[in-house]
Amino acid sequence: MSPQGIEWTFMVLAYVFVGCRLYVRLYMRGLRLYSADYWLIAGLMSCQGLLICDTLTYSMNAMDDFTITSVSLDKIRFATNYFFDTGIYFPKFSIIAFYYNLVPPTHPQMRMALHILTVITGAFALVTFFGDTFWCGPDPSVNWRTSDTSCTVFSSMDLMRLNWSLNFITEVLNVVFPFPLIFDLSLRSRREKVALGVIFALGTITIGVSIGRFVTMLHVSNDISIYIWATAEICISVIVVALSALRPLLRKLSGMVSTDQGSHLPSGYNISSMSQPSKPSTRTRDMEAFWETGHRAHQSTVTAMASGEHLTGSEVELNRIGGILRTQQVSMSSETVSSFMTRQTST
Repeated sequence: MSPQGIEWTFMVLAYVFVGCRLYVRLYMRGLRLYSADYWLIAGLMSCQGLLICDTLTYSMNAMDDFTITSVSLDKIRFATNYFFDTGIYFPKFSIIAFYYNLVPPTHPQMRMALHILTVITGAFALVTFFGDTFWCGPDPSVNWRTSDTSCTVFSSMDLMRLNWSLNFITEVLNVVFPFPLIFDLSLRSRREKVALGVIFALGTITIGVSIGRFVTMLHVSNDISIYIWATAEICISVIVVALSALRPLLRKLSGMVSTDQGSHLPSGYNISSMSQPSKPSTRTRDMEAFWETGHRAHQSTVTAMASGEHLTGSEVELNRIGGILRTQQVSMSSETVSSFMTRQTST
């Protein structure tokens, strides 16, 4: 397969997974798009922009020879830095937006850590953007002046090391952040915690690809594999974020029937205990459900759904309540339900 074929394969996969995520959001769940989705779409568009630039570079036979220069080629290379270096932060902002939905106000330390993570990621993204713009001076046009090739953003190894370091730090922080919360969750089985942890641990794939790209750029010059590594990194980061919402679709496609103990109850049956009644929800939101923020205090409860969907299957509902929340574990089995139905019939 040609290098362009490999890159476009990653691009098509990114489109497929993002499209599946939007299908789950809009059609299977009947929800609207939220900030996490828009950030992910922005990341997908950055992938597309990068692929267009790479395709143009390939058509000029300049993909494996960085010494070839022209005004049009240097402008394409300059734009490539924006699409990759800045665009790779969009999937990170998407997962951070999801974290804001996941971390409840009852975990103030985690909320504070999330605010810090947001500031760090945003600051590093801005440093990357302005670095790509003004690294060679206040006039960016110096990057495509054929008469002056003393400095270009595209070929600067110092800038590459800086951008990679900032990206790598934020990538690791984004992957590590949710694990304390996962360990604190009261899930029905250890398997559910492991499954949820695996979803978040998928980010390590992006970390591995990022390390591979960095090593390649340090030890290989004028090689087309550098382009492939970059395309793989940004596309995989988009795919990994999109995967976090696809379990309902996978269950539908596979036709799997849940064997959980509560699977015999009517779909959407809620098991919860609160000191004050709250208005029942008419829709089960997925795990990335939008957590509305307003001037009113956040008071929420996670409602377990006994419809056969696990927490890892995006079956979490956030309800606003007006009083103090009292939680309690409720155990129910099919035998209990059958016994109850028998007594009801006999009376």
